Amino acid sequence: MSQSTITFRIPDDEKELVAEYAKAHNSSLTELYRTAVLDKIEDELDLKQLKEAMALSKEKEEAGISQSDMEKLLDEV
Repeated sequence: MSQSTITFRIPDDEKELVAEYAKAHNSSLTELYRTAVLDKIEDELDLKQLKEAMALSKEKEEAGISQSDMEKLLDEV
């Protein structure tokens, strides 16, 4: 797999904070930034899917289900 280099600038105090955080979590700066960016993208996509599902449910005028009813259904499985 080929790799690329991305360079960006942050203030020295933020770099120190991030470096200490990475060290405390046994992670490299590269891994920390990569994970943070990919998690942000994934969260945004998940939120978009949730909003689309909620809109579709509203369009279909689907009724919700209470937590206790859901628990009963799950107990039956």
